[in-house]
Formats: sequence, structure tokens, C-alpha cells
Amino acid sequence: MSTEPIAPLHLFCLPHGGGNALHFHAWAHWVPEGVTVTPVDLPGHGTRLRERLHDQWPALIDDLVAQVGDRVDGPYALFGHSLGALVAFDIARRMTDSGHPPAVLIAAGRNAPGVPPSHRPIHQLPDGPFLNALVKLGGTPAAIRHQPELLDMYLPVLRADLRLAELYQRPPGADLRCPVLALIGRRDPMTDVHGLAAWQRETTATCELAVLDGPHFFLDEPEFREVVHARLARLTAAPRTYTGNGRRP
Repeated sequence: MSTEPIAPLHLFCLPHGGGNALHFHAWAHWVPEGVTVTPVDLPGHGTRLRERLHDQWPALIDDLVAQVGDRVDGPYALFGHSLGALVAFDIARRMTDSGHPPAVLIAAGRNAPGVPPSHRPIHQLPDGPFLNALVKLGGTPAAIRHQPELLDMYLPVLRADLRLAELYQRPPGADLRCPVLALIGRRDPMTDVHGLAAWQRETTATCELAVLDGPHFFLDEPEFREVVHARLARLTAAPRTYTGNGRRP
């Protein structure tokens, strides 16, 4: 057994629009040893469901920078999927400005901040066409149509989140100084290779790009876990080998 020390790393995870942090709890089973996974919920989502949704980007980032900053006590990384990728990007910029940059930013399922989504905006559509567009984009299972109680709760949150994502404009300011890993799905209508490549313009450090064989939601795919595991492992002194089965050996 190796006696080399493990370099601890805090991994903060931001979910997609309409989602919550619950999905990330299972990540503790497959990230490298030494990585602590900390899911972060947006106001009005998950564990913060009773809080008011933020409909303005600056107020949302102020809230989440405080959430992350209060828990940073050493090296940390940021992960975000879709809307969460933009949130993680802006948190990284703010934390960098305050002298606490992340060790790496991992952005999944979103074109770079300076590039709009690859689909036409849908957040202003009436409920029926809005739901149809969501299903077509792969962002919502078709079965949800037959669950009116769930729709009543879910659609307003998702519409608010999509408004933030679709109207997002990259704030002026300096580039990141941390490495970036950006990933998209080959079958994701919300992203494209041009938007993926534009992540390289967002940092003065290294930027790794990956196109995975999947749709918009590919976080449970073995290929995604292998790529992210390998990137995080490079930040720890003695990572365990990834087995590809979602568990550490």
C-alpha cells in the first residue's frame, strides 16, 4: 500500500437548469481519493427550495460566491453542467479576483461564455410549446407531460433558469488564470464544436476540450467519468486507478 500523502481537493458542483445538487452525492464513489465532493444548490432549488429564485445574474453569483467562498479552506475545483457551467465560470472569475482561484474549472454541456447556446431561445414560449421544445432538446423526459402536479412545480423553475442561461452575456473582465476542461456531447443540440473551442479564449492557462459520445445529459456515462477522474487525479499526489465501474478499487 502506498504511503504517499493525498493532496486534498474540494470539488464544488453546480447543477444544470431546473436541476439540483442531489445528483452529485453519488460522485463520492468514483472521484479520486482525496477529492471531497460538495454539491451546491441554487436558491429556489433542492435543499434551498423555499428560497426565492434569483432572476438576475449578478445577485445569483453574489449568493453562490458567498456559498463557495465560505467553504474554501485549501485547494478546490469547480464543476458545472449547462447553466451550472456558466455559474461555475463566473464564480471562478470572482474567486480569482479575490485571490483564491480554483485549481481547475470543469465545464460540461455548455458553449463558452462568449458564445450563445446552439438552439433558439425557448424560455418565453407558452407552456405547451415550451415543454415540446424541452423534450426535443433532450432536457426533459416526455413522460413528464402526464404528471401535472410535477409540471406545475417544475416548469416555472426551469423557465427561470433557461431565461438566465439564454440571456446570459459574458461580463467584461480579465480571463481566468486556472486550467479549464470543457466537455460537450456529440448529440447535444444545445452545444457545438465552435462553442466548445471558444473555451480556449477564457483562460491564460491550459484548456482541454473533449467531445463525448452522448446527448446533453451525459454525466452518468463511463466516458465522462473517466475523463473527469483523470483530470482530478492529476491534482492529487497519489490517486487510485479508475476502474470504470463507478467505484474505487
